[in-house]
Formats: sequence, structure tokens, C-alpha cells
Amino acid sequence: MFQIQVEEALVVLCALAGAAHVLAPDHWLPGSIIAWQRGWTFKRTALFALIALSAHVLAGFLIFWTIESFIIQLPSDMLFVVALLLMTSVMIVRALRFSRIREVLSAGPRSSWQLWAVLSLLGPCESVIPIFAKSAQLGVGYIVPFAAFLGGTLVAGLPAIISGRRRCDNPFWLPQGVSLARRKMAAVPALASVALGIAFLLNLSH
Repeated sequence: MFQIQVEEALVVLCALAGAAHVLAPDHWLPGSIIAWQRGWTFKRTALFALIALSAHVLAGFLIFWTIESFIIQLPSDMLFVVALLLMTSVMIVRALRFSRIREVLSAGPRSSWQLWAVLSLLGPCESVIPIFAKSAQLGVGYIVPFAAFLGGTLVAGLPAIISGRRRCDNPFWLPQGVSLARRKMAAVPALASVALGIAFLLNLSH
């Protein structure tokens, strides 16, 4: 019974973490801009968002897979510290790399470099690494946590990218949105990492 409760709690945590992390502007704003500049339809924008966000989460799992033997051996309190340091480091890197949003804005609507800039801004999903580590420690496997995290990412990320594409038609929203993204882009991942760390310190580790 307890194992079932732990698995259910982990699934909910994964889904919430997936939804929270993708709401950071650097995850959805570049995709919205390229869809708007290229005049993509709703279906094409949704397909691009689906592929990009799925690849984003999958890349995070591949990174975890390369360091799995090290990270799954960490105790819960140390895993919290590693997760927090990882999130903080990545947020700093993302903040520095977010200047590449100018490449997305300035490139022509048919530029392949613009598409690369969007995908490179998205990058691999670092938020999922401590989740998979906790899943391994609990012995629940990776399929269900991966599906839950990806589900939360898509449920929140698809509407964000699609609705952002429509808002780009407003001449005042786009520059204000980019400016706000530069200042606030780290807030949501920071909150997600803190929530994740608190959950690790609770009874999920026992």
C-alpha cells in the first residue's frame, strides 16, 4: 500500500514539475516567435511544439542516463543539494544564453539558423534529472515518471507556445514579453526546484 502511495505521489510531482518548468519564458517564447514569423497554422505550431518539447525532455533523460551510476547512489539530502545546484547552474547558463533570442527575432522567417536558435535555447531538460534519480532510488522505474513529466510539459507547453504565437501580433506585447522574460525567466524553474527538493526530504525517501 505504501509503495502504491509513493508511486502516485511521484507521478503527481513529475506532472507538476513538468508543467512548472516549461512555463519559463525561454521554453515557450522562442517557439511562439518563430511560429508567428513564419505564419504557421495552429496544427503546424502544435506539431512543432510537440516535437520540440518531447525532444527537450528526452534529451534530459539521455543526460541522466550518462550519469545514472553516480547520481542514484546519492542519499536524499545530498540529492536535494545536487538538484538545487544543478538547477541554479543551468538557470545562470540559460540567462546568459537567452540573449540569443535576438537571433530569433532578427533572422528571416525562412532562416534555418533561426530554427536552430529556437531549439538550442530550449536545450535538454535538466529538471528531469533529479526526478529520474529519485525514481531509481524508489525502484519504480522510468517509464511512468517519464510519461508523467512529459505529459505535464505538453499540457502546459503546447498552449503556451500556441497562445504566444497569437499574442505576437500585438506590437506592444512582443518587446515587453522579451524584456519580462529576461528578468523573470528563472522564477518558475527556481520554484519548481525548491518544491522538488522539499518533496525529496519528505517521506518519499523512506
